[in-house]
Amino acid sequence: MTGKRRLSTSVTVAMLLLPLLTLISYETGIEMAPIASAQDPPTCKAGMSIDEWSVEQFNMNGSGYYGEEERWYGDVSSGPTYHISELCPLRTTFSTSFVLNNDSAVGLRLHLTTGWKYTVSVNLQPLTESDQNPPLADVYLLQEDDFSQYQFDFDSRHNEWDGMRDEIAHSAPWLQNLIIWKPFRDVHSYEKLDEVDFAVALDHEERSYSIWDDVSEVKEMFLLVESWDNIRDYDAKLQNSNFSVDVTILVEERFSLPNWTVSMVCCGGLLGILAAPFLVHHRYMKAGLEAVESGGGDMMPHLDTAPERAPAAPSLPSPPEG
Repeated sequence: MTGKRRLSTSVTVAMLLLPLLTLISYETGIEMAPIASAQDPPTCKAGMSIDEWSVEQFNMNGSGYYGEEERWYGDVSSGPTYHISELCPLRTTFSTSFVLNNDSAVGLRLHLTTGWKYTVSVNLQPLTESDQNPPLADVYLLQEDDFSQYQFDFDSRHNEWDGMRDEIAHSAPWLQNLIIWKPFRDVHSYEKLDEVDFAVALDHEERSYSIWDDVSEVKEMFLLVESWDNIRDYDAKLQNSNFSVDVTILVEERFSLPNWTVSMVCCGGLLGILAAPFLVHHRYMKAGLEAVESGGGDMMPHLDTAPERAPAAPSLPSPPEG
């Protein structure tokens, strides 16, 4: 029983120390949990420049439609036209410049992947020295699904939908989450500013899954810099000016523990808390028995040597006088 108890204790300790061992292996260069990275799609080529295989620029402009007839019967789509069907993961620092016209949007189509940290820097400047208006714009990072809703919002920005546009903008948050596009993780929205720096890293590959198809597709990201009045309440309004936009994406390799270590630590800690009272009680009950067995079974200690002197004879009482 003692061997089984020691084995279970060793297994529990190993489970609790596994994340620490993973971190030590990273510092020493021994790969116990290698950094996750997505496999390059077949279209990626090592000799292609950065702007040809992992980043694609686009502009969104045009007047949009003013009524339902223009939406269904008119050709007013201002969405970007993709020249690359499948982007490769972005693993190299990248920088570019745009001209942001009034009532328009510019952006980058990106393929972000795991194992890398992306630090995005956006800076706006007046396009001409004579322009006295301070540059103000909105910066959003959107996932592919939300970008489709964003494009519809952009195309219909001059149509009030018989007052429904304002009502949706001021509706309950749960209703807005169902209808209105959202920034990535609900936090990557930066509004009414002329420069911003933020970082993003993926813990898992963003993919789309279907119950009808076993093949999953990568969900791309869209970095948008805009100068139009979108459906959100706190965005920058029309500036009636054109600006110059500089965008830099700093790419750094990032170490992260595997996802299963979270479950391991939580389950191991819970099992340790539950097992601690039983282990203490078992050790306490065994302490006395182990002492008895090592001492030969006597409950009371005794001396094995003979006494140094004989005990004195007891004194007899004197006889009574007659």
